[in-house]
Amino acid sequence: MGRLRNVASLVKKTFVTMRDEGFDAVIYKAKCKTDDTPEYTRWMARNEKEHSILKSEALVSKPFFSVVIPCYNVDDGMLRECLNSVLNQTYRYFEMVLVDDASTMPSVKATLKEYEEKYGKAGNDRVKVIYREVNGNISLATNDGIMEAKGEFIALCDCDDLYAPNALYEVAKLLDKKPDLDMIYTDEDKIDELGLERRDPFFKPDWSPETFMSYMYPCHLSVYRKSLLLEVGMERKGFEGAQDYDLLLRVMEKTDRIGHVPKILYHWRMRKESTSSDMQAKPYVLEATRKAKEEALERRGLKGHLELIEDISQYRVVYEPQGNPLCSVIIPSKDNPKVLEQCLRSIVNMTDYANYEIVVVDNGSDDENKAKVEKLVEELDAPERKVSYVYEKREFNFSYMCNLGARNAKGDYYLFLNDDIEITDKVKQNPRIKDVRGWMTRLLGQAQVSYTGAVGAKLYYPGGIIFQHAGVVNYGIGPGHCFYGMPDDTNYYYGRNILDYNFSVVTGACLLVSRLKFEEAGGFDEELAVAYNDVALCFSLIEKGYYNVLRNDVALVHHESVSRGLDAENEAKEIRRKREMAKLYDKHPGFAMGVDPCYNPNLSGDRNAFNLDDKKLVEPSSVGTYESRGKELVWDKNSVKVKVDSICYGDDAIRIAGYGYFKNKRNNNKNGYAVVLMPDNKDEDYENYTDKHTAYFAAANRVYVKGFADERGRTRGFALCHFDSIISRDDIEPGEYKLMITIGGGLVDTGEHLRI
Repeated sequence: MGRLRNVASLVKKTFVTMRDEGFDAVIYKAKCKTDDTPEYTRWMARNEKEHSILKSEALVSKPFFSVVIPCYNVDDGMLRECLNSVLNQTYRYFEMVLVDDASTMPSVKATLKEYEEKYGKAGNDRVKVIYREVNGNISLATNDGIMEAKGEFIALCDCDDLYAPNALYEVAKLLDKKPDLDMIYTDEDKIDELGLERRDPFFKPDWSPETFMSYMYPCHLSVYRKSLLLEVGMERKGFEGAQDYDLLLRVMEKTDRIGHVPKILYHWRMRKESTSSDMQAKPYVLEATRKAKEEALERRGLKGHLELIEDISQYRVVYEPQGNPLCSVIIPSKDNPKVLEQCLRSIVNMTDYANYEIVVVDNGSDDENKAKVEKLVEELDAPERKVSYVYEKREFNFSYMCNLGARNAKGDYYLFLNDDIEITDKVKQNPRIKDVRGWMTRLLGQAQVSYTGAVGAKLYYPGGIIFQHAGVVNYGIGPGHCFYGMPDDTNYYYGRNILDYNFSVVTGACLLVSRLKFEEAGGFDEELAVAYNDVALCFSLIEKGYYNVLRNDVALVHHESVSRGLDAENEAKEIRRKREMAKLYDKHPGFAMGVDPCYNPNLSGDRNAFNLDDKKLVEPSSVGTYESRGKELVWDKNSVKVKVDSICYGDDAIRIAGYGYFKNKRNNNKNGYAVVLMPDNKDEDYENYTDKHTAYFAAANRVYVKGFADERGRTRGFALCHFDSIISRDDIEPGEYKLMITIGGGLVDTGEHLRI
């Protein structure tokens, strides 16, 4: 019966697709169903080709590494695979220091002696073995290896894990560019006990201190400058299971010169008793982690406490405000008294922190609304809580309003808040949100940490726990909210919505920053009147050396229309948005083309859920030359609709995506698409090109989009109107290009320009 129900369901779905979207959509979906290759498998095939992994280039500096591997009662096959993975490195300037921690399994000593004889005493001095007489556990065994190491840098490795063949080379290459680095870590994945299946890739951010306070995300592969390890006292006994975490907590107190190689260079063995399979497999690890965090807070002179997040077995650090500073809540608002009242009363009724003031900034409400706000402010103003109203009638400029509020504020900390924010117990629909009234306390405590820049909270749409904001990523297509429109009821990408993470940007709808750091960053950029002003402020804070933080233990409600998105914006708003985004990157060129230190370049440049980058999953489109003689069929824009949704720049490829259809054609599912890049000769348009101008032609794939409708609202015959083209940078000469799209054999000028 179950099988019959499944067949009936499939038939029904097929019929609905046929009816609503057309036969071509049915065929397209059927073909997609037959490709069940795991996404990560496709990623490996595309990005880990042998010729690239084994390739190495001469380096100016040749740092010498000592790979320290403590060994204890490990399966012989796993041990040999581990040792061989290190010995087979493409980089040759290293030694391997093996420490047997008094293993009781005879095979361990026998194998170590074999490798010692073959590689340590045969003239190549590649392997050194230390045999401990008493078991001291992993911390003391590792320290013995560090003390015997002759390398300038110590690379750590567990005795059952594997190095990628280019692991040490990639670290050496980074040190060649940045020789002052004291610690380097890489991306990693997991491998099964048999060493056959790799999965669960972890693409990490660049050094992010608050992310690290949440959990040991650098993990493997970790490389340290030996002199620094000796300075901090190496690993400490009593922290087994979290010994590397405790070590890096002490290292970060001595240096912030920490580098990251965004490549999978370490394969962590999944064993039943290992934390790579389940954190709860070793409960003592949790206790050691708690102890390491508490001691770190004490060493740093920070007030705070830890909260256990039980379902993911991690401790959250909650910083407590020191010195009872005044926090100024700055709220821009105009002609919105009802929504503003909801915001203000929720602050007054739902805030535990007592020492705050509220500054309402109005850029020109009409007389009736102005009177309502004045009455509300007068009612809420009290001896224990100053509420003030700044009125200045002028053209809307969000940045100016925020800066005006700051000039009228008396606090040492500024909390910028939209007038449609509400603090409410309704966010407790997420059981992880336990302390609603402590929202300001938690944000303020975080803002007092020396390296913290701006602090934000996650924001829900009204009525549930659907994300409006959970951090902003500087995608290749521009800044965007991650997890936008998704429910906060699961664990997204290594706890990004649960643990407290560094993000490059937190939204100005709720942003807390110290007055001194705000002024150091130059405040809000008033040339960005409407869009991206909060992004620019956060970029400026990063440029000053600070790290912005999203506190996932604070959730507020944002009464912004859930239906309003980029697609609903009118053309004028879209033009303004693009203009302000161009200005944003002109002023902050270090973030252009999707550069984001808190987001890994292997992840998608245009999707909001930390997916693998499409450009790194499939082979690039075929690219050829396109001879333009000004005789092409050029479609009248009244007959076709073409829109470029995104131009996403990656390190090695560019992705161009959008849609196009004929306005008077019923079935557009069979249209063919291609991308044409024409040299952007400013004095000529493409109709007047001559034979001397050569453009590029790149194939584009049709993409299925469920429910897509044309301007008349028609869906049947329009499901396959989207196109997607991934172009390798190697196939295109650097320069500036006009972006054209071909549809049905004719050209359409999109009005977009590319810089390659």
